[in-house]
Amino acid sequence: MNMRNMSKFKWLAFASVLAILVLTILSLRISGEQEQTPMREKSTVSINAKGLAVRKIDGGREKMGLCLSLTLNLGERRENFIPVETVEGSVVICGTTYEITEARGVVLYKRNIIVLRLRCSDGSSMVLHIRYFWMGGGLYALRGLGACSFENGRTVIMFRGTARLS
Repeated sequence: MNMRNMSKFKWLAFASVLAILVLTILSLRISGEQEQTPMREKSTVSINAKGLAVRKIDGGREKMGLCLSLTLNLGERRENFIPVETVEGSVVICGTTYEITEARGVVLYKRNIIVLRLRCSDGSSMVLHIRYFWMGGGLYALRGLGACSFENGRTVIMFRGTARLS
C-alpha cells in the first residue's frame, strides 16, 4: 500500500469514528430530553415478573420457577419516599400459589427502588427489593431480589419483569 492510499484510509477511518461519535452523542441528547414519568403519589403500580427461586436442600440447591403478580396502591408523597398503602396479588413458586394478605413497603423514588415486606395466607413472609427503570410513558422495566421464609427453610428469589403506572 502506498502512502497516498494509507493517508486516505486513515482519513476514512477517522471520519467514520467521528460520525459514529457524533450520532451517539446526538441520540443520547435527544433521548435525555424526553420527559420521564416518575412514580406518582396516589397511583397504582401493576407488577408482573418471572424469575427463579432457589433453596438449599440436603447439601444441594433446588431451582424452581417463579411468577410474581402484584398491584401496589401508593399513598401521599413524603420528602424522600412514597408509602405503599396496600398490596394485592400473588406469588407462584413451583406451582404453589401464595396469596398476599398483608404488606408494608415504600417507593424510594429518588433511587428508583421499591422495598416490600409481604405476609402470605399460609403464614410465610417475603421481603422484596425491586429496582425499576423508566421505559417510556407509564411503563417501567424492573429487576429484583428477595427472600422468602417458609416452614421448610429460606428461599432466595430473583426476577425480572415490567411495571405499569396508572
